[in-house]
Amino acid sequence: METIELQNSIILKVLQIDDNQLLDYLNQLLNNKENQKIVRLSDFEKSIISESEADYEAGRVISNEDIILRNEEWLKG
Repeated sequence: METIELQNSIILKVLQIDDNQLLDYLNQLLNNKENQKIVRLSDFEKSIISESEADYEAGRVISNEDIILRNEEWLKG
């Protein structure tokens, strides 16, 4: 689909929406796209991300449920 066709298709769909909450969400989404800025990562941050990806790929992960249980146990003392 060409860009103009896609834009027109989206516009027609948006014009049919009566849900203010959905329209607000779409508006925020579009505004966020306009306000995005490029974040430059330091070499240290890049290395931490690489290590995290390697841990994930190797299966060295802890489920959210396990973390919550560990925190609850730790808080109990």
